[in-house]
Amino acid sequence: HQKITANTTPDRDELEAGPSRIDDVTAHGWPEAFVSDFESKIWMTYRSDFPPIPRLDNDEANHPMTLTVRIRTQLMDSQGFTSDTGWGCMIRSGQSLLANAMLTLCLGRDWRRGDKAEEEARLLSLFADHPDAPLSIHRFVKYGAESCGKYPGEWFGPSATARCIEALSAQCGNIAPRVYVTNDTSDVYEDSFLRVARRGSGSIQPTLILLGTRLGIDNVTPVYWDGLKAVLQLPQSVGIAGGRPSASHYFIGTQGPHLFYLDPHTTRPALPYSIDGRLLSKTDISTYHTRRLRRIHIQDMDPSMLIGFLVKDEDDWEDWKGRVGSVMGKQIIHVFKGAEATYNQGRRGALDEVEALDDAE
Repeated sequence: HQKITANTTPDRDELEAGPSRIDDVTAHGWPEAFVSDFESKIWMTYRSDFPPIPRLDNDEANHPMTLTVRIRTQLMDSQGFTSDTGWGCMIRSGQSLLANAMLTLCLGRDWRRGDKAEEEARLLSLFADHPDAPLSIHRFVKYGAESCGKYPGEWFGPSATARCIEALSAQCGNIAPRVYVTNDTSDVYEDSFLRVARRGSGSIQPTLILLGTRLGIDNVTPVYWDGLKAVLQLPQSVGIAGGRPSASHYFIGTQGPHLFYLDPHTTRPALPYSIDGRLLSKTDISTYHTRRLRRIHIQDMDPSMLIGFLVKDEDDWEDWKGRVGSVMGKQIIHVFKGAEATYNQGRRGALDEVEALDDAE
């Protein structure tokens, strides 16, 4: 359940939670339960000094490199990219969304930071910055280059990120949820969803729904504000990736007209990789969490985003359908019977081409 709210808010958009002053209120006036929930979310950021991601020369490509990517590639070490600073924020936001969905499945929505450290370390190891980690940035970039027309060092959009999550999760077996991706739309077709969610089983298995959508031209159109906040508060929500011009964030909660988010634009050293996470210390794991609260007014969001929901079973699916059909404000998500007609499908990835900018610091 992603509804994160606080009753009172200072007037700044970067807010320190601080240590606890008394049992239920932090030193800066935030409810401790709210801050504890916020800091228990997995926070993926830029990393440096990881094994190189091979660069792709222009003559190896099937479409021309942008000038920015060409320059960035030329500036890299001959071995390739050893950091994703400046270009990997949408991948990191997508990793955050997937990691928190998996965290809910593995440890439950009420899990809090510090509990079951070994289980958390095993989960984080799947996302380690190493070519062998199944959900690493290396794997995202490799699949993006092979199937999405994205170069190493090139900014990913919501569509490419969703397709990577879909493909890489399928390679993880039962560790990761199944993934249903809409075709650059927020329309969900029930037969198409059930084909994924019930595949090989008579009932719905845990399935991540990823909706890539655009809710305006330059900013989110005001008519969608209430609906967007409402879907982020649904119990099945696992957040939103994207949603800030040229600089993707991971949005996880609401308060009034503001959305709280985790910002990937911090560079930390890559951590040691092991299959079971046994090499991760408590200090290492702490780099995946923060008590620094950040928020943005919904009017300042970029309208291009990837919305995620985790549906666990048949009852959860029925509950989710009922809720998305009765949210306040203009309805963003529509659920249709049947399967998506082929004539109604646009070219996958078109959403990413509306605006493909590099990360802003």
